[in-house]
Amino acid sequence: MQWFIVARELRLLHVTTSPELRLAALEHIAAAEHHGDNHAPFFVLETPTSEGDDGWDGRAEELHADYEELRTLLTDANEGISLPQAWAPPRAQIPLVRFGLEVGEALRRLTAPFDGLVLVLAPIEVRQPKRWVADLQALLTRPELKKARFIVVEADGAHCARVAEALGKQAERVDASVEEKAAREDMARVLASMASAPVGATGARLSGAAGPRVAPPPRPGAARLMPTAQREELARQLNVAPALLDLEFQQTLRRKVFSAAQALREGNPVLAVQEQREARDLCLAAGLGREAVSLDLVLGGYVLQAGRHAQALEIFREVRQRAEAHQLRDMAVQAQLAQASTLLVLQRIEDATLAYAEAGQLGMAASSPMLGIEGYRMCGQLLAAAGKPLEAATVWKRALDVASKASPDERRTTSAPEAARQLAALCRQHGLKTQAESLEAQASSLETPVVARAQEA
Repeated sequence: MQWFIVARELRLLHVTTSPELRLAALEHIAAAEHHGDNHAPFFVLETPTSEGDDGWDGRAEELHADYEELRTLLTDANEGISLPQAWAPPRAQIPLVRFGLEVGEALRRLTAPFDGLVLVLAPIEVRQPKRWVADLQALLTRPELKKARFIVVEADGAHCARVAEALGKQAERVDASVEEKAAREDMARVLASMASAPVGATGARLSGAAGPRVAPPPRPGAARLMPTAQREELARQLNVAPALLDLEFQQTLRRKVFSAAQALREGNPVLAVQEQREARDLCLAAGLGREAVSLDLVLGGYVLQAGRHAQALEIFREVRQRAEAHQLRDMAVQAQLAQASTLLVLQRIEDATLAYAEAGQLGMAASSPMLGIEGYRMCGQLLAAAGKPLEAATVWKRALDVASKASPDERRTTSAPEAARQLAALCRQHGLKTQAESLEAQASSLETPVVARAQEA
């Protein structure tokens, strides 16, 4: 990142990463904005591409919101640096053209001490790679955008590699992905070590560290393994399931869960489902209701990745029923969100919209604001995509109402700021500038820690 900052001739930095490292990569990139030699703001745009949407309208709205947020921050800082008011959204029938016009408007306003603009294009997923690549090439060739530099972050394939290659010395490529072969080999060694650990092993030995295959002699004064009858009596006194005090059970369960994760990593979802189901069944037989529900949620995800979408949907429905039967209300909300996501995968958009709305209601009833807000936000997003702006606005307002009742720390970890920005973009499209600015300010406030707000005051 330091080289990209100082080498102004670079127009493109292409970063490929793994899904599990995507957030860390974005945080590292965003931190470079504060480098002493950098004089260009970073706008991070994460709108995905889908089969029916190239994402440029969404990125245009993100860019507009980021400019407004930067303008507000500079005004509040009161350090003699200010930006002009934002522009009216340009009218263009082609979303990519509109995005280019938005970038041009931002560049015209980012005068000294600013020097250009860095656009971090980090779509959550790319469903139309050929179009995505062609669109990026088109943006890079526009002379009016020459002061815009691009950082492209891809976690689902190096789609834009040939764009970087075509730019030659004007581009750099970075591979920030996990070395899958080495990771699989490491996990295989850990699992082998766990499997060879003797009954009664403790500490690092249970987590896969190297050690003897037989239990060491007991230390003087060390507690011995508890007989079954004594363990069950202690569990009764503590009001917990006896399995929670059974080291052999814990060791077996741990191996099953890790083996399932490893199987999925090795591209064997069928084995992953089998191992995860056996882990779930162990918990059910041991009377561990919450643990069984938690493992069932993961099981549904494995089934989904195996391509058995209808079966995954049925699993998530059963998980919700089991969670409600055990009074696990927060996990019932998670299961409902999983149902909605699965319906979305099945392209049952109307059913998914209703399922997300129900998740929002369940989240409120379960005092789980983070989950409730996400349910309402996704419901609003689907309504907006379906051309129902009024219904979308109503649902996004509900998400913000839920956020207003949550604690400040809870609000910061939810998707409420995103809901506020989506609603602001909707207001701006309909000429409601004052409401849009108020919502963008609310989004910034939701993201700001309480301590920081107190210091500013």
